[in-house]
Amino acid sequence: MPILDGIGVLRRIRCSGSKVRTVILTIFGSDNDVSRAIQAGANAYLLKDASTDEILNTIRRVHRAEAAISRERTEAPSPNMNSVKLKPLELQILSLIVQGHDNRAISAQLGLGANAVKYILRGLFAKLGVRKRAAAARQAIKRGLLEID
Repeated sequence: MPILDGIGVLRRIRCSGSKVRTVILTIFGSDNDVSRAIQAGANAYLLKDASTDEILNTIRRVHRAEAAISRERTEAPSPNMNSVKLKPLELQILSLIVQGHDNRAISAQLGLGANAVKYILRGLFAKLGVRKRAAAARQAIKRGLLEID
């Protein structure tokens, strides 16, 4: 892409206020690439060598407002996560926390109920070993799960 990369396009889409759901289809599969895409607002992340069935299933999942990453990404070890396994939706929520969104805004942006956001946050806090949103944001950045622009 000559002017912007996919992450730049995603950021512009999100900044425009659009609620469009997005799937990243790329050759780049590092943990950092996945984290950057999720932080930028991707609903799904697939490698270009994904099967046709996996691509179609992912599109269907994203249409149902479910986040997804390719099977290879969920099976690969992740040295940056220090043995913490976070789901794409958890990364999206962390990203929104880092951006300063409250639970209501997170709920609206992701199309989730307020109780669902609270439930996910409780699990996320337990995984990161924290009790508060600010501590979760610090841990996410410290562990390399999210980048700050």
